[in-house]
Amino acid sequence: MLVRYSPFRNLLTRHWSPPDFFSAEFDRDFFDMFRGLSDLRREEPTVQVAENKKNYLVRAEFPGFDKDDVKAEITDGVLCLTAEHKDEKWDQDEDEGWRSIETRTGKFHRCIPLPEDVDVEKISASMKKGVLRLTLPRAAEKAKEVKEIAIQQ
Repeated sequence: MLVRYSPFRNLLTRHWSPPDFFSAEFDRDFFDMFRGLSDLRREEPTVQVAENKKNYLVRAEFPGFDKDDVKAEITDGVLCLTAEHKDEKWDQDEDEGWRSIETRTGKFHRCIPLPEDVDVEKISASMKKGVLRLTLPRAAEKAKEVKEIAIQQ
């Protein structure tokens, strides 16, 4: 027997009650609604920043990216890390009569404001197995200028 689909049938055939905010079903449905938004957040690399007396250390993870796909730039005291790549994989079997094309693209972008005491000219970077490591040396501390101001009567 075929029955016509009606999205509001449940509302018409049973008594409506407000949602139970403490039920497991509500939790599951509520968090499933935001699952797509959490996937968007994954589009930026995981970054850890540490410091010691001589350097700032930045570690950024770019899984699946090669060294040539990653770019690091400093503009106006802001470190920007970007990575972009596109992979295409073609599979074909003419005897079986099938063909598949898999395309994977990825783009990451992350900007970090830098402290004023970074010596930009001496920054070094290395990348191994999708992990970018930047060493940002601190500039030598400048002696703070103290100027006494005469107060007039």
